[in-house]
Amino acid sequence: MSSDRERVTNEITRGLEALSMRQLGTVASVVKSLHVPVQFHSGPGVDIVDASFAEEMANLLSLHHSNHEAPLNKKPFEYAMKRCLIAQGHNEADLNPTPGESAYDVFGNGERWSLKTEAAKGLSLTQVKIEKFSEARWVREATTPDLCAAEVRERLPRHMTGYDRILVLRAETRPDSFVYTLEEVPKKVLLESFTSASPEMFTKKDRGGKPGISFGADFLHPANGDKVFRMLLDSSVEKVRLWYQTKYCVRHGSWVVSRPDTDELTLFTPA
Repeated sequence: MSSDRERVTNEITRGLEALSMRQLGTVASVVKSLHVPVQFHSGPGVDIVDASFAEEMANLLSLHHSNHEAPLNKKPFEYAMKRCLIAQGHNEADLNPTPGESAYDVFGNGERWSLKTEAAKGLSLTQVKIEKFSEARWVREATTPDLCAAEVRERLPRHMTGYDRILVLRAETRPDSFVYTLEEVPKKVLLESFTSASPEMFTKKDRGGKPGISFGADFLHPANGDKVFRMLLDSSVEKVRLWYQTKYCVRHGSWVVSRPDTDELTLFTPA
């Protein structure tokens, strides 16, 4: 192990020699960020995030925030998920090479993962917002509750055959930190809900005294009977949007990335 560390350190040192001062400054900002500890808090979900996954995600989040003030978004999350799966030993993990032909984003550990992100200064404690569950040009033609229910029952279960699990990386921006939480939206509950969609569920809600332009529906939990999520068939952008109750998600862990003044950090940890 010590010989590997020495070899890598020597390679880095030799690589720095040809860099300009501006390039060295960029490298320095990365090194400074990696010296800031990232706090990880495990969740009740136990089958995705192990120690290797948690450490790799922490390193990638530190790397991201060494040069970005905005939270990690969807495309970088896809790459991060791939890297975390490889860190666990799943060397076959890769991004979807044909995203327009199938709905998953990353394959790894024998599963196809659909990945979403949500970012805000104050994330809701009660619901996970998925602004684009799927593209849906068909919503413009779903002009009645009967058509809405029929389209949902037929199209959304078919869409979900393209992946096995759904993960949402939620990023809350705080004054002193970014808090990332990895939530899983249970696919089984969604499938049961979509296949049981009925016309009386779909209405257009008034907004500020004005009639709504898109149909929405509240879906009840198949076992418990309370609301598990709300769906909007958003005809303005031709997308299906979901607001899923956090109590019915599976939390796999959270990472707290501090935002200190990196100009005050040294490039080493004092002995």
